[in-house]
Amino acid sequence: LSEVDFGPIDFYVPGVISLLLQHIAITLAALAIVRERVGGSIELFRAAPVTSFQTLLGKTISFMIFGGVLAAVLTILVILLLHVPMLGSWAWYVVVILALLYTSLGMGFAISSISQTDSQAVQYSMIVLLASIFFSGFFIALHRLLTGVHIVSWLLPATYGTAMLQDVMLRGVPPETTLLLGLILFGILLYTFAWWRLNRLMARE
Repeated sequence: LSEVDFGPIDFYVPGVISLLLQHIAITLAALAIVRERVGGSIELFRAAPVTSFQTLLGKTISFMIFGGVLAAVLTILVILLLHVPMLGSWAWYVVVILALLYTSLGMGFAISSISQTDSQAVQYSMIVLLASIFFSGFFIALHRLLTGVHIVSWLLPATYGTAMLQDVMLRGVPPETTLLLGLILFGILLYTFAWWRLNRLMARE
């Protein structure tokens, strides 16, 4: 239908992009708060006229810029070196990438707010990565999973990112509205939890 020949590797590229961006974003954010808590920077935040919301916002902006640059480099390599087709709109591609990074950072901040040490935060991040490999549709198609397992799948940002990037890159259609809104709503919930936890930490310590 698209008059484009797809190779086996083309179907894995959207999943690889989602997994890499999710893992890097979660790992960076997971180490952000816990390191400052262990290092004593939280005390400086308490003394400074900075709220927990402003702290999260500043970290989010910096990590989003870093993630955006990384996504751009990764996309260029995929398109130029692997010759993966890009049949859809670049605008929708950017929207999906930003939503994926936003929600992944929210999950990382949530992990960081409940972690006590750096190693614990990294372990939680690795658990999310392993779950994403097997339950996000990257390794095993979602329709082959048991119905109850789908709950785990839709708690992973990579699941949304993989499905939407396949639509944009390989099918040339906009991402499903329910998936995009679901991913953004999931990110808002994660950020709300991280903000609540950070607010309590800054008030208590």
